[in-house]
Amino acid sequence: MNNARASRIVEMFEQRGEDFHALVCRTPQNVVMLTGYQPILGNTFCIVTVNKAREVEVRLAVPEDEEDRVPQGAAVEVKTFAEETMDYIGNTIQAVREPLAELLRSAHVNENPVIGYEGIYSPIATAYTQVGAPGPATLDLLHKLFLGGYLVDATSMFDELAAIKTEEEIDFIRRCEEVGRQGFMAAREAVRVGATEADVAAATYASLLRAGYAAPGANHVLPHVHVMAGPRAAMAYKAFNLTSNRPIAHGDTVTVQMEIGINGYWAELTRTFFAGTISDEWRKAHEACVAAQDAALQVIRDGAAAREADGAARSIMAKAGFGPAFKHGLGHGFGFQAINHAAAPVLHPASDAVLRSGMVHNMEPAVYLEGKGGIRLNDNVVVRQDGNEVLSSQLSRDLDWLVVQ
Repeated sequence: MNNARASRIVEMFEQRGEDFHALVCRTPQNVVMLTGYQPILGNTFCIVTVNKAREVEVRLAVPEDEEDRVPQGAAVEVKTFAEETMDYIGNTIQAVREPLAELLRSAHVNENPVIGYEGIYSPIATAYTQVGAPGPATLDLLHKLFLGGYLVDATSMFDELAAIKTEEEIDFIRRCEEVGRQGFMAAREAVRVGATEADVAAATYASLLRAGYAAPGANHVLPHVHVMAGPRAAMAYKAFNLTSNRPIAHGDTVTVQMEIGINGYWAELTRTFFAGTISDEWRKAHEACVAAQDAALQVIRDGAAAREADGAARSIMAKAGFGPAFKHGLGHGFGFQAINHAAAPVLHPASDAVLRSGMVHNMEPAVYLEGKGGIRLNDNVVVRQDGNEVLSSQLSRDLDWLVVQ
């Protein structure tokens, strides 16, 4: 574990008093954040304690099939369990109980402890076709294991820890950015009049998979692509985007949104292409989005108010005549998840967040015109002490590249 994050954990434990003994989690994004190991099925349990020497210790209860995925040194102790053998059929809660009890005894968690658990109000980062998640059965198991103890919702602790990325984590996000750049190159080649949104998405998926598995250190790649063209792109401000089989027409805006996950680290990016030509209105809208990003970047630095960065961008959009068409906040945090609009830092007119060095967030000014189309320019930024770094700077935002003949 990164020294800065370990120090923060020690500080958090000490702030909560000597009765606070452990954090327990099982969502994939929190396990990645604490260990660098991405659970595939979401059935891994992670226990975090601080010993008498003020050292952070991590213990894992891992499905047998995932044991070889745990990086060396990620935990001081690993126990495995099996939900199914040729002799019995069980489930995660039944199978993990004894290994988890053994790990708690090993960590000296006993005698009326206070234990922090995941309350969960944020989305869960997917890692497979289905992912196990904490629920009433998980909470009931913890109650039974911590006889005489007290369970407290530690969601805010996990969120605070995840908000500041280590340089190693930022490096993995950079790999996602490069993979995304290659995906957009494939998307550009696929955008043409008569092609469908699905055609563009298929070509982009293929590129992301090839480039993702070619990235250094990649062992699990999970891309998502969403393509919305013409009037459908005006709906891209909603909580989710969906590709259709709609053909692309001459002059359409073609919004391509992608999320790239490599080993549990994520990037989220969007570019809008223009099929064959671009109207004066869309040219003006695109120029406003570029200027809005540039204005926000003048604000983004350690200690800045997140609402001020949003305000700088929103002011540009309003002056260009697109204020009402910019229908969401400027950005939100990402890294252990691709899209969680509540992930710190939230750049929004109502946000009370303060930007801190190491925070990673997107920056997505947009214009959505009902019945016509929409454009969004989504880039990724890491906050630095004296400014910021645009992680997606190698991905062009120039019209001479985005207008596809």
